[in-house]
Amino acid sequence: MSTTLSMKDPNPGIWFKFNENDPKSGDICLRVVSPEKMKEIRDQAIKKRVQFKHGQRFEIEDINENLYSKLLWDYSIKDWEGLDDEGGNEIECNVDNKVFLMNNHVGFANFVGDKITELSERYEKDMNFENENLLQGSGGSSTQTNRVAKSAKK
Repeated sequence: MSTTLSMKDPNPGIWFKFNENDPKSGDICLRVVSPEKMKEIRDQAIKKRVQFKHGQRFEIEDINENLYSKLLWDYSIKDWEGLDDEGGNEIECNVDNKVFLMNNHVGFANFVGDKITELSERYEKDMNFENENLLQGSGGSSTQTNRVAKSAKK
C-alpha cells in the first residue's frame, strides 16, 4: 500500500470545534505554517539594512510587526464556519476579520494559539515517528533483513 500526499494542497488544515460540547458552536480550520511559507512571510515583513559603526559592518533587521502578524494569521486561519457577531450576523472569514479578532478578542486569540500549538506538537510527534521508521529502514536497529544489491553490469 502506498502513501498518498496531496500535491495541490499539501497543507489543507485541520478543523476544530469552538466548543466540543456544543455541535452548533461553529468550526475553525487552522494550519501550521510550513518552513517555505514562513520564509515567504519573513521576506515580506522583514527588511534588512546595513549600518557601519566604528568601522564595523552591522546587519539590522527592521520588522514590520503588523504585517508579520497579518500574514501569519491570514495563513494559519484558513477558514471558519458558524462564527457570528453579537447581532447574530455571520462573521466573514477574511483578512481584516482575522486580524481584528486576533488583536482584540482574547478568547478567540487564545483558542487559535492553543490549537496551533496542539497541531505543531502533533506534527512534531508524527515527524519523529517517521524519522525513526526511516532510520530503521536504512539499516539502523531494524529486525528486517537487508538484501545485497546486484550489480547492473553484466
